[in-house]
Amino acid sequence: MSAIDRVHEFLACGLSSFPWRIVLSDWQDRTYTIGGDREHWCGQPLQIRFNNERGIHDVLALNGKEVLEDFVRGDLDMSGNLYVLTQIEQYLDLRSARWRVLGALVRNCLSQTISRAKVNVSSHYDIPQAMLRCYLDRTYMSYSCAMFEEPTQLERDELTQAGKGQGDTFDSLEKGQWRKFKDAVEFIDPSRGDTLLDVGCGYGGQLKVALESGRFGKVVGCTHSHNQTVFGRQLLSEFDASTWELHEADYREDTRVFDHVASTGMVSHVGPRGLVPYVRNIRQRIRTGGRYLHHALMSVHSSRALDTAPGIAFNKKYVWPGFHWFTFGDHVKALEQSGFQVLRAVNLSPHYAKTAAAWYERLLQNEAVIRDLVNQETFRAWQIYLAGCSGAFTSKRSHVYRLYCEAV
Repeated sequence: MSAIDRVHEFLACGLSSFPWRIVLSDWQDRTYTIGGDREHWCGQPLQIRFNNERGIHDVLALNGKEVLEDFVRGDLDMSGNLYVLTQIEQYLDLRSARWRVLGALVRNCLSQTISRAKVNVSSHYDIPQAMLRCYLDRTYMSYSCAMFEEPTQLERDELTQAGKGQGDTFDSLEKGQWRKFKDAVEFIDPSRGDTLLDVGCGYGGQLKVALESGRFGKVVGCTHSHNQTVFGRQLLSEFDASTWELHEADYREDTRVFDHVASTGMVSHVGPRGLVPYVRNIRQRIRTGGRYLHHALMSVHSSRALDTAPGIAFNKKYVWPGFHWFTFGDHVKALEQSGFQVLRAVNLSPHYAKTAAAWYERLLQNEAVIRDLVNQETFRAWQIYLAGCSGAFTSKRSHVYRLYCEAV
């Protein structure tokens, strides 16, 4: 029996009830099809081509992370519906080698010091900005979940069509990002002259929309990324310089107390032991009675360590070093222990599935440009990251919540 015959027989059995079509082929152009015919908005099957026996060996060994790395190296090719990669783990017992998991746990066990946070953030955001511009929204360059009008309706043309924001007549990524920032302003409902600290402010979109409301006396943002600082200052340059600050710094270095605080996704980068210290630090920087928007990616409860999931381990190595997710319960407990009352919680997982899909489709749309900026390995790693992210939120294997809090 040939290698492709073995892997076909193996996967046909393990994925006998998998709802979407998968097409397997090898270097001798032998082709097999497995899976079902359920419709997927992507409109294509997942196509996997093995270029040598290494990828086949890793599939047969159920070494999910190595299979993803085989794709990055070119030992196998994948195209079409990469969105369903995450769902495969529900049918096959994919795992990472125990010694690799242990190593990852040791490396990531600490909370994020200021120096470690600087390295982790810069390693992602300070890649060529032209690459990020190819797939992020064109107005705010926001690198977090948008809030769409129709989060469950995905159409490739709409996902890739660049809008401008608030005034768009279609459900654009740009308008979704504006809606997210506007949602924070509406929740905070500031009195005229109030101050706002945006922790992990990215490219400054939240600060811009806050200033456009005309109700804040001053807004302050902090990011570890030099590129974000430069872009953000340009974005805010239309406003009176006395009303805003954007610092390339750690928020812990600013000891001022603000009326309100917003944090969109920043908490994913505090490390496995960093959640409670992070929330305590936020409480020290907000007055009693102030509003705090806590927006966070979250894991589902599991008896297995987070790093055992192939996609998580892969992204920690190639995309987001140092990130960690906590469960919804972990976040609420940390907030309540640290002096916050959670007023409301909203699950935005369908919105993030659509956000990541828009990023991925824009990445593919601009493939020729991006390949001139980064090597093949980086481009392929980003394909896994973005398509896998969308699939994880669709399959409810990951979540993103906005927790609307008040300092008590």
